[in-house]
Amino acid sequence: MTTHTVPKQSLPFELGDARSFAGLTIVPLFPVAQPQVEYLGLDEAASRGLSVTEVDEAGSVGSLHVQNPLDELVLLYEGEELAGAKQNRIVTWTTLVPAKATLPIRVDCVERGRWAYRSRRFEPAPRAAYPEVRAAKHRGGGQAEVWASVAAKSARLQAHSPTEAQEAMYVDRGASLDQYLHALPRLHGQSGAIVGIAGELVCLDYVDRADVFAGLYAKLLRGYALDAIERPVEKPLRKTAVRRFLASVDRGNARLVQAGGAGTDARFDGPVAGQELSAFGEVVAVTLYPS
Repeated sequence: MTTHTVPKQSLPFELGDARSFAGLTIVPLFPVAQPQVEYLGLDEAASRGLSVTEVDEAGSVGSLHVQNPLDELVLLYEGEELAGAKQNRIVTWTTLVPAKATLPIRVDCVERGRWAYRSRRFEPAPRAAYPEVRAAKHRGGGQAEVWASVAAKSARLQAHSPTEAQEAMYVDRGASLDQYLHALPRLHGQSGAIVGIAGELVCLDYVDRADVFAGLYAKLLRGYALDAIERPVEKPLRKTAVRRFLASVDRGNARLVQAGGAGTDARFDGPVAGQELSAFGEVVAVTLYPS
């Protein structure tokens, strides 16, 4: 495997060699420096006691309640799906939940036709939302755009759900998505990916801890693949397109917003849209999309 260093003023990772399968290209990302900030991913934290519930008995479509009883920080990555309670949701913004903390988080609904308790707590789903729907909010969209995207894609894939759940697409196309998982496994030390579909760069996902990204990768890949199965064109992602995309990331002009949890939250506008979450002087997570 060869790697290519991204300039320090850009982003803190190296690029590995691109791999492709059935229209989907993955350029693996590897951290330049050994991460120092300790945190857990959602799945491990949930297995050890972290809970996600509705904000109250009545519930709120755009907000959930997270309680972290652990001594560690917990990373909730954008697009991760939470199943159960009154309707399935996806995490809107990547959030670092402090240890021993309780806080609200922003979410989007991906199951428009249900508003009734299925369980009191949410469970982490084995999938993340596909890039098309994740990118919508970074380009100014809201809940209505999420619902419209899920409805349109479900119709195209002929995935019927009585509650209009995004989940149905992943279940119905599970065998096809598994082919991508087998063809494009996570590499040792990999902490992120630049994603191309039919030769078009669609997103960048990065988490600086490889062990945490390991728990995210299959979820994210199922989302990438759900977009790729509609465009299975064997067209590689050009290195020049990757270089142009990374060169257009202007971290110096990122817009700081109030972080929902620990750390500093920066948002990108312009040629590239997305989010960079930093904590204790370290870039913890980055999500980027071409605008």
